[in-house]
Amino acid sequence: MQFLLSRREFQRAAAQMFIASSTGLLGAAARAQARQVRLGTFGSIDAQNYIRAKDSIASTFGPGVTASFVTVRAGSEVISAMAGGSLDVCNIGSSPMVVGYANGLKASMVYVYKNIVDSECLVVQGASGINTLAELRGKKIGLPFNTSVHFAAIAALKTAGLNVSDVKLINMRADQIASAWQRREIDAAYIWVPVVPRLTEDAGRIIFKTGDLADKSGLVIFDGLLVRDEFKQKSPDLVLAFLKDFEKIAQAFKQDPKDVVATMTRFLGVDEPAVMRSLNTFYPVPAREQATAKWMGKPGEKGTGVEKTLQTQAEFLLESGQIAAMPKDWSGLVDASFVARMA
Repeated sequence: MQFLLSRREFQRAAAQMFIASSTGLLGAAARAQARQVRLGTFGSIDAQNYIRAKDSIASTFGPGVTASFVTVRAGSEVISAMAGGSLDVCNIGSSPMVVGYANGLKASMVYVYKNIVDSECLVVQGASGINTLAELRGKKIGLPFNTSVHFAAIAALKTAGLNVSDVKLINMRADQIASAWQRREIDAAYIWVPVVPRLTEDAGRIIFKTGDLADKSGLVIFDGLLVRDEFKQKSPDLVLAFLKDFEKIAQAFKQDPKDVVATMTRFLGVDEPAVMRSLNTFYPVPAREQATAKWMGKPGEKGTGVEKTLQTQAEFLLESGQIAAMPKDWSGLVDASFVARMA
């Protein structure tokens, strides 16, 4: 059967075909341009801000990908933002990570962001006469509750045979600790850089570092890179691309500090000593090491160092009422598949 169209009908049909074709092409282009990653940053000297300062989004993720940056101030904000779908990737302490997971957050730790060694310390007043952990009995210790240093403090006390009831833990924000220290309202503080140097400059003495827990109790304390599961499932290539670039940036932080200092002082408006303090207490863990049992291990591996730490933290969080129940296992939180591909 032959169909004949008038010129007007042909032009109308052609126009409709053109519109449909254009719409399809525009839709495909829009879908291609719609690939976006939302990176969290604590507004500090981190890989995310380094990418931002260098304007290197295209080299990190490839063409056709846009990135936006979400500034957060605490681990709880990271959890809330991921739960609300407004944040895809961010570094976070293991304590808030466990709280989020225990409360049903669909997100996974895919990489150890850094090993916490000496960026968190227990500092005592110089005139206090305290030289050991055991001598903290009955003393006032200022620290922010529900954080990595809260967990580390209790773990440290246990190594000296002390319980929480043996000392006076005082809940203080990081920005309150230096003032309380100057007024001599506390005998000690467990806190992180950049507060630690302010205390040591005011006659404080470091008697314990979080990294000491690895030798005393076998706990590796770390910050992890957390990824929202929906984003990870839709864009695993972008997750891998970020991790590969992160590993290069981490090496630059340690091997080429001159460039990092120049870049971050300009971008963040801070002085060079502040950048150097951050770089000097930043300890990255290469993927090949993360793939061992000391850290994340192989995909699905049980009893790794990361799992042991998460389990111990969960017990602490349950005891302190921050979670209602222990997670049955850690397979939904720890995803070592990306590290395995990089090792």
